[in-house]
Amino acid sequence: MVLKKGKWLVMLLALVMLVSACGGGGGGEGSSKPGDGDKGAAAGEKKITFWTISLSPTFDDYINGVIKAFEEQNPGVKVEWQDIPFDNVEQRTLTAAASGQLADVLNLNTDYLKKLSALGAVANIDELLPDAKKDFFEGVWTSGQFEGVTYALPWYLSNSVILYNKDLLAKAGFDHPPATEEEAWEMSSAIKEVTGFYGHSIKDIHLYLPRYGINIVSDDFKSAAFNKPETVEIFKKFKERYDAGLIPEEILLGQAKVQEWYAQEKLAFWQTGPQLFRQINDLSPEVYNKSAAATNLVGSTGQSHVAIMNIAVSEKSKHKEEAAKFAQFITNAENQLAFAKIVAILPSVKEAAKDPFFTEGENSEEPSERGRFLAAQQLEKSVDMLAPVENVSQINKTINEEFHRVLLEGKDPAQAVADAEAEVNRLLNQ
Repeated sequence: MVLKKGKWLVMLLALVMLVSACGGGGGGEGSSKPGDGDKGAAAGEKKITFWTISLSPTFDDYINGVIKAFEEQNPGVKVEWQDIPFDNVEQRTLTAAASGQLADVLNLNTDYLKKLSALGAVANIDELLPDAKKDFFEGVWTSGQFEGVTYALPWYLSNSVILYNKDLLAKAGFDHPPATEEEAWEMSSAIKEVTGFYGHSIKDIHLYLPRYGINIVSDDFKSAAFNKPETVEIFKKFKERYDAGLIPEEILLGQAKVQEWYAQEKLAFWQTGPQLFRQINDLSPEVYNKSAAATNLVGSTGQSHVAIMNIAVSEKSKHKEEAAKFAQFITNAENQLAFAKIVAILPSVKEAAKDPFFTEGENSEEPSERGRFLAAQQLEKSVDMLAPVENVSQINKTINEEFHRVLLEGKDPAQAVADAEAEVNRLLNQ
């Protein structure tokens, strides 16, 4: 099962990037509405609603099983599950927030979480569950934060490792994958010279800068923080690589899909979550069989970006204590491990990652199995690198557009960075 990359962790995980199906099933749209309180509940029973994103009907058995177990452990509490198709989730949640009709417990990606946090629509998890933080990987925990306050528990996630074509590397004289970003581009140059194809590639820059310690926004979240000499030098370096023919324009412009180019042996490396490796097997079993997995490339921080789905609690929930308890229950180690064994995701809770399911596979020759091991090992150094601010999507778009202008139009790198800074400052203060 494979998710569409743009819907990554939402339709599992592509996270995110997995498989998914919308509507129907045990979740569906449900008959009652958030805000109905205990309407329809038995006498003395407390009802909480739970919204997920594109998990039904594929994961009906799992979600319904978690709900049943929670209700058995918490007599008098009834959980009503409603699943929302990915394409409807932003409009549905923002409209519900404006009218005070949010579900008690919500599955949100980091973008929607920031928007609802800015509206004051979701509850302060630091206050509701003050001891929860210790259970989660430190870098993952921050995904639920907005301007320094935690508004959600991390749920399922994905980080990237490298899938590489051993034959293409061998043709260029290499018997190992790149260990550093610089080595990846050196290999790319050799691969291009010998085969005419590409090694490494890049499309956007907003997740690259934090890997080198360049924050997108300031610590007080009020201004851009990336206009510095290091950023300008990075833009210049990529312009040189583009001019040298090492960065395919089709990938840069989004006109070609990386996985398809990899399957056609036009690219030697693909940095992505191991749950997507099977796409290559579907597209070209021959290329998949000559591939192997390697640790992700990291910058000076030693950290990798992690894409995360979160669980939040409505600020206006009539049963906030029970809602928080359910949020903690569905994200506990036992339930996350069970979920990970159904679909190719990683857990956000440290205890779940200790299971042999994740600790074995180091020497596997099967790319996705070894990829899963490597991805799990990276969790200690995985961080949500998206800026914890409301307009994060627009901010990223601004930075990437200026980056593209440098490569494609020859815009002066220093001017591009300055122009991006001015627009990001406007977005942060509008």
